[in-house]
Amino acid sequence: MELDLLGNEIYTASENRERLKATTAWALFTDRFDMSDARNVTLLNWLFEDLLEEESQLIDYEKLLQNIVAAGGVVKVRGERYEFEVVPTIEPVIEPEVPKDKNGNVLSESQIAWGEMTRWSQTASSRQIEDRRRIDPAFASFYRKNLEREARGTESTQFRLAGQQPGKPDVSGVSQELLNFADEFRRTSMDEVRRRKSPTLNPLGWEKYQKELDAALAASLI
Repeated sequence: MELDLLGNEIYTASENRERLKATTAWALFTDRFDMSDARNVTLLNWLFEDLLEEESQLIDYEKLLQNIVAAGGVVKVRGERYEFEVVPTIEPVIEPEVPKDKNGNVLSESQIAWGEMTRWSQTASSRQIEDRRRIDPAFASFYRKNLEREARGTESTQFRLAGQQPGKPDVSGVSQELLNFADEFRRTSMDEVRRRKSPTLNPLGWEKYQKELDAALAASLI
């Protein structure tokens, strides 16, 4: 480093390039463009050599970087158009969400499966439910257990369930009336089933409906 006639410090081009790295202009430039990329390093050196002089001041280097940023990294040097490579975007790693219950406890696979079947049943038609019971043993078990759970909320109900899978039941000795009930049940939405089983919503018919439901379940008709 030398001093001019006024006692001001004189820096060489290489010294100014080092000083440049401590400036805000350099921070903004390297935040946008990847200086770990050798192509960017070469391109910037070309610009320094072609556009700046040995006696250029630090502020001249800063202005050059500011102009590159303002141009979006597109420059023309040595008669050709070039573009600086930007800093690569690193996508954040998103950890898969672990299903938990309302108390924050991690759900088991069986609990997750039960929840899926519950949500599906709430929107599926009676025919879809019936079809899935025939081909999905886990859903068939879920369906009967869910009916049993709901039925136990009513004092007069006592199911005799053995977890049978849906199939062709033995209908010998079963009345036509009960067969008709089972057939109608399969076409009835679960919301309507709940309404018919409710003493509040169906005060005159819930008890009869519940008895028929008990009998149909016991005979494995549904």
